[in-house]
Amino acid sequence: MSSHLHARIKEIFLAVCEREATERPDVLEEMCGADVELRREVESLLGFHEPPASTPERIASYRLLQKIGEGGMGEVYEATQLEPVRRRVALKVIKAGMDSKAIVARFESERQALALMDHPNIARIFDAGTTERGRPYFAMEYVAGEPITSYCDRMRLGMGERLELFVQVCDGVQHAHQKGVIHRDIKPSNVLVRILDARPVPTIIDFGIAKATQQRLTEQSVFTTMGMLIGTPEYMSPEQAEMTGLDVDTRTDVYSLGVMLYELLTGALPFDPGTLREGGFDEIRRRIREQEPSKPSTRVSTLGEVTGETANRRRTDPTGLRRQLRGDLDRITMKALEKDRTRRYASPSELAADIERHLRHEPVLASPPGTLYRGRKFVRRHRVGVAAGALVMAALLAGVAGTSVGFVRAKREAETARRVSGFLQRLFDDVNPGAARGSITTPAEILDRGAERIETELAGQPLVQADLMVTLGNAYRGLGLYERADPLFERSAAIHREHLGPGSLEYASSISFLGDLRAQTGRYAEARQQLEEALAIRRVSLRSDDPRLAWSLRSLGHVYWRTSELETARSVLQQALEIGESTRDRERLDVAMTLILLALVELDYREYDSARQRLERSLELGERVLGPDHILVADVLGVIGRTYHESGDLEAARPLFERAVAIVEGAGGPDHPRIAIPLQGLARVLSSTGDHDGARTRFHRALAIQESGLGPDHPDIAYTLRGIGTLNLRSGDLAGARGAYERAMAIAERAFGPEHLDVARAAYDLGYLEYRAGDHVESRRQHERALEIFGKIFGSGHRVLAASLYSLACLSALENDREKAFRLLRESFDHGFALPYFLRDPDFDTLRGDPEFEAIVREFKARLPEE
Repeated sequence: MSSHLHARIKEIFLAVCEREATERPDVLEEMCGADVELRREVESLLGFHEPPASTPERIASYRLLQKIGEGGMGEVYEATQLEPVRRRVALKVIKAGMDSKAIVARFESERQALALMDHPNIARIFDAGTTERGRPYFAMEYVAGEPITSYCDRMRLGMGERLELFVQVCDGVQHAHQKGVIHRDIKPSNVLVRILDARPVPTIIDFGIAKATQQRLTEQSVFTTMGMLIGTPEYMSPEQAEMTGLDVDTRTDVYSLGVMLYELLTGALPFDPGTLREGGFDEIRRRIREQEPSKPSTRVSTLGEVTGETANRRRTDPTGLRRQLRGDLDRITMKALEKDRTRRYASPSELAADIERHLRHEPVLASPPGTLYRGRKFVRRHRVGVAAGALVMAALLAGVAGTSVGFVRAKREAETARRVSGFLQRLFDDVNPGAARGSITTPAEILDRGAERIETELAGQPLVQADLMVTLGNAYRGLGLYERADPLFERSAAIHREHLGPGSLEYASSISFLGDLRAQTGRYAEARQQLEEALAIRRVSLRSDDPRLAWSLRSLGHVYWRTSELETARSVLQQALEIGESTRDRERLDVAMTLILLALVELDYREYDSARQRLERSLELGERVLGPDHILVADVLGVIGRTYHESGDLEAARPLFERAVAIVEGAGGPDHPRIAIPLQGLARVLSSTGDHDGARTRFHRALAIQESGLGPDHPDIAYTLRGIGTLNLRSGDLAGARGAYERAMAIAERAFGPEHLDVARAAYDLGYLEYRAGDHVESRRQHERALEIFGKIFGSGHRVLAASLYSLACLSALENDREKAFRLLRESFDHGFALPYFLRDPDFDTLRGDPEFEAIVREFKARLPEE
């Protein structure tokens, strides 16, 4: 055999050994081609070095359970360490027969590489040794996870969630680099996602072909054979494809991370695996070194029917997927995939930092730092959830442009068009970082400047002023600056009434905006008057299926729900839903908003299944129309979380509240008023699970945000205070609980009068507090008040009354009023009370043994569902 053939056989043998058993036939086919003799020699060598071996039952102090992986040089087993501690591990053992110096050195290199690591995103090594037959092994952390790409697809993670996981991977690889180790085989199967403390954590495994950059990893030298292909072709950097080993540095892992990012974003690889491998070994190398992949946004456009499924797995549609990829994500990914490593990110931390800039809507390094680009990112950083979820300033632009076009078409006045165009140009000069001269720093300041200019520059164009005021008002409202929006809506309505008449649709639109805002700020009586007036105008002027009619019905439904007119609210919201469902696809957002309100009504009735079904549909519509990170989606998630919390499923509720909080923080900032509801929902879950410190922090943050943004007497604050009261009660602070409950009741009474649902809820809470404090007289008074209000709102037979009836039965038993206790118990059961706690409730200890009480116990047990 010639020395050349011997070298080639060795080259192919070592390359095949590096691959999984299932991949080896393909590698042999690619590297041997039509050379039958060459392939026979390699297969013979493989057979000699890998004789059949039975799985041992035990190695040292480890009992082997099952083989979970196999590479070129080692086998990986799930095992139980028996001593000195008992735990589950992954045990990697060098294969029988794989005892060449090169293979042993590489195996020990991996062992040493892992031993250097101490990072939450890298599998830890616990122990190392040698078997009785001299085969090296090491025990490492068992990672019960799945490849990052399959996890993201299975969980249908949106772009933001995928990128957050990917940043953790970059952090882990960066740690390895800081320890002087290059992984050289970053790919999804080597990055497993597991759940730790209810959170997904990506963990990097398999440093089998790692390379040291600053130190020797073992006492034996590890040489990369000249002309040997190291790594997985689909994820391999151009310098790895050179096969010299001389140009491989930390940027090689950056390239592989770029490939993984490409796959996470698009569901496809930069180079199609079939096409990449079909040309044989040399063609693989050429394509990796020379061929430029398509941008991610372009790639998803070429996937055909697969694009729909790819988009669905990212909670969007094909158009939305391409829109999300264009721009920053295209540039970041392609910078990581640069053929010339000097143009790549210098490190994984640089790549991660650019992704985090993108997530914060800041300019990224991968993008040209032009003025227009930076201005656009400034606006994106401060986007909020206005009516259709557009950016604040983009909404303003659309409003101004629409106004100018409509006005010009109606009046044909070129002078008006010129003046509006000038207004628009001067206003957006303030957004341009290169032109603002440092005087404008926030969206609110830009809107303030716009409001001033409307009054001065468009003084002769009142209808243009009115339309612009509505647009600005909605932008202020989206930012949570309600007090600045109110006078703009009010002034717009006055202009439309004066110039177009009290029956005009324009006037109806203005007072609808004003009514919605006043409902949002707790001024329900005024809101009701304005919204009913708008509905009357629209009923006269519009078709019965016009979406604007649905808008009025939905807005009124919100007011009726908030003022505890639940049946009226349900009726008008159902009318709004029927109109919304009869219109074109563009009105689906209206349907989503109506479904939320109907679900809230059903929650008050404790119709949890129906409410959850409506909310799941609303969530699907919201994510499809607006994307997964819109503030309306956060609203839906918060209400779904409430349904799970109130029905006792805390584990399901918590991640929903957490995601809702994150969305509002990203869209509107950490102090936006709409963050308070999901924030206190999360606090309630923490309170129920005993995390009182975590709950208290979130409750008080929510309260501070509400008091600052809504005022100290806003009705929503009563809900927060009741949560704080319950937390204080659980912590043993009866005085703190009483103060919170009493303030909640006072706010509700001022806002709604003495017979509102929120008043009844506060009375019930106070009744329980006084029961705990031993004041049975005051406890009974509060429970009877709650029962009376519940009965007026829901009817005398509704199950909402059950808890109050049971509490009054407890008090009667403690006061030894046996007849009343028996009657109230039966009434509570008839209303649906079915908590098994009754069977051991000490309040009824004095009644046990009484034949009538024992009969009640038997009746109660008969009502319980069979287990």
